[in-house]
Amino acid sequence: MLLFYVDECGDAKAWPRAGSKAPTPSDYLVLAAVGIHDSSRGPLAIELQATKERYFGKHARNPDWSLTELKGRYLKHAAAGHGVPMVPSGYAALIQSGNLHLLVRDLGQIFAKFRPTIFSVVVDKAALRAADSAVEPLGAAYSKLYERVALTLGHVNAGEGGMFVADQQESHENYFKSGALHDARRALRPKGSNRPDFDLLMDKPLWVDTERSSWDREMIQLADIVAYSTYEWFKIQSPPQANHYLWDKIAPCFAAHWNTTKAQGGGIMIYPEPRTYPPID
Repeated sequence: MLLFYVDECGDAKAWPRAGSKAPTPSDYLVLAAVGIHDSSRGPLAIELQATKERYFGKHARNPDWSLTELKGRYLKHAAAGHGVPMVPSGYAALIQSGNLHLLVRDLGQIFAKFRPTIFSVVVDKAALRAADSAVEPLGAAYSKLYERVALTLGHVNAGEGGMFVADQQESHENYFKSGALHDARRALRPKGSNRPDFDLLMDKPLWVDTERSSWDREMIQLADIVAYSTYEWFKIQSPPQANHYLWDKIAPCFAAHWNTTKAQGGGIMIYPEPRTYPPID
């Protein structure tokens, strides 16, 4: 069984129509999944916990896990020397010590050591609105993520099943409960030989309470970093170069397309699909 830890960057609000007075949402929604075999769940979580203790010290053992939560935007703000409220208070000692680059180095080594199978779906909201699609950004993101993972399991990881794991978000859970995600997935499901076998995946994610979870919340942090870096990649239309994005360690882990062997359209997908993808490396 493969476990795919999921997190997003950007909000799920649709791009407003012309003349709308609604608040402007994020330009894109990125949904990222970091996949590992279930046998790697314990070793990877324990190594992440040990890495945090190495650099955050006593703060990493605080019952309030959020004080040292690893997020892409926190790493960016810490690299810029920003303190509270841009980063949690647990980051203060790390910034003062000047050891952020060592934390980033060790996180990169974790990606290189465990070699997770990574998927990222970028929903370009303006392009989705221009296409006059009835599918909402959240539906498009989850539909394409399910599709890409199911096709990879069917064509590459024969005999394996998969499950998504995500932190509790009422809006996402309600989207699944309402049946809206099923409708979106059916509307966007490809035809012909590229029809994914969704039976290879559990119907909905396992929703994790990060206040009570231990191992699983650690892996979700990696998905956040991937989603944040993918958002930056699409925004600037090229690989982000700053070390805190960890792009040089993430990019080799994107799942290869089962036919083309390229990450584009496989492990990393843009919807609606553009004529060309930005370079990945």
